[in-house]
Amino acid sequence: MKISSLALASLFLVSVLPLQAQFATAVVDYTPGTGFAPGYTNAAAALGTPTVGATVTPFGPAYNKSQLVSLGTNGSLTLRFDPPIVNNPANPFGQDFLIFGNTFFAITNGNYSGGGITSGVIGGNNPGATRVEVSANGTAWFVLNPALAPTADNLYPTDGLGDPGVPVDPALVAGNFAGLGLAGIRGLYQGSAGGTGYDLAWAQDSNGLPVNLPLVRFVRVTVESGKSEIDAVASVRGVTPAWADDFVTDPARNGWKTFGGADLFHWNPTNECIEVTWDTERENSYFYHPLGTILTRDDAFSLAFDLQLNDVAVTNGGGQVAVGLFNFAEATKPEFSRSAASTPDLFELDYYPDTGYGDSISATLADRTVNATNYSDFYFTYDNLPMLPGVTYQVKLTHAAGLPSISGEVFTNGVLYTALADVYAGPITDFRLDTVAISSYAGDGFGDDLLAHGTVKNFLVSLPPSPVQNFSGAPSLGGWQAQFGSRSNWVYALERTTDLVSWSGVGMAAVGTGAKLTLVDPQPPAARAFYRVNATRP
Repeated sequence: MKISSLALASLFLVSVLPLQAQFATAVVDYTPGTGFAPGYTNAAAALGTPTVGATVTPFGPAYNKSQLVSLGTNGSLTLRFDPPIVNNPANPFGQDFLIFGNTFFAITNGNYSGGGITSGVIGGNNPGATRVEVSANGTAWFVLNPALAPTADNLYPTDGLGDPGVPVDPALVAGNFAGLGLAGIRGLYQGSAGGTGYDLAWAQDSNGLPVNLPLVRFVRVTVESGKSEIDAVASVRGVTPAWADDFVTDPARNGWKTFGGADLFHWNPTNECIEVTWDTERENSYFYHPLGTILTRDDAFSLAFDLQLNDVAVTNGGGQVAVGLFNFAEATKPEFSRSAASTPDLFELDYYPDTGYGDSISATLADRTVNATNYSDFYFTYDNLPMLPGVTYQVKLTHAAGLPSISGEVFTNGVLYTALADVYAGPITDFRLDTVAISSYAGDGFGDDLLAHGTVKNFLVSLPPSPVQNFSGAPSLGGWQAQFGSRSNWVYALERTTDLVSWSGVGMAAVGTGAKLTLVDPQPPAARAFYRVNATRP
């Protein structure tokens, strides 16, 4: 199993969201409100990057009318993001996006000796209040918990030489900067460009209940009192990639496919979910999407989604409602059988309705070696609780790097329902996972049946770093070479094509070390060629 990276254009072909800051791409609506700064009404000033360059410092913010848009009381600004902002818990400090304004640190030494020393007082900030809302589709809006969401256009003043995708530690308050010059401020910023940070996990509905938003495409800032200036809004550049889908758009256009009974899965565009039938009288059937990478025991990763059942009917031993990750090549083999415990390379949530022995919710991990005669190689953690029809459950399954285990948590309305504390620990030596799937498994054929209907939505998979990073290629000493950052426990090989159809290996393969690798084609063809790096898990 392998992952490819393709050059001439230095493209990395992995289906994960990019590890870089993204910025607002369109203004949806702008209302200046009352008391806005006259002349600062160009809403397009909030698009793209915050104002950058050496002239913008925490002492000297952006100030031109082309750089800022102003909002007075009851004013609002709605921005669209393409690609969307992802709710990635692995982001620094858990923050998902930053709002940049034009605040500044007040200077105490009037002669600016040493570049300026601040008292820690923030100038130009909004002393009132703002409301920050987010939406996946531009119709259903959710406010970020006001008790957690700071006022926009406040801490932290912009540093034009910093990274606008990196947040400042939110534990820092204005007083922490007292007595510091520019070098000291930048030391606390740790490479950040500043900005006020927000976490999508703060989203809540009109009743104040938490909502699960894996990604959002719209941000709206409303000034409830005072005045705020907006320079830009940026997504946080995480240290690990994430894959997400909220089913706002047609999943068939986003890479989703079906295997087996396609009629068991239906996209509901109104409710933005997948309507599912789990039927053990049918063949193994999956609604699935490739992850674009391969997960093993060495990797840290997690899977989150929302699950709601409408009805469940079981007989005898029944079966399970299942959602999770698997190895697609294994899962599509004829001998792959959940009822016979012949399901290698599996990581999933299983709900077993009561058939006389009680309900059970289980987070299940299967080793590579699981088969019909060696079916004890499972690790699962469980709780004997029901999943009631009509209740939306937020599920999170987690694997810690290097551990032979899985952990699971289930929430309702943001409140923990169960942490799945009971454990069965079979031997887990390794596994290979490459696909996220909603799975309807075939039964045993002897009357142990399950028929259930429900919905699944809001997928979020947090992934380890990509196996090929910072890929580049160029001619070198009569040959052609590819350079990239590698990861341990991967094997890398350079391949070449002249027609993008037939590929052949060139040069020597190399084992990843976690450092930069160079692969060389010593005899490239005279005509134009394309190259790719295949990264393989041994």
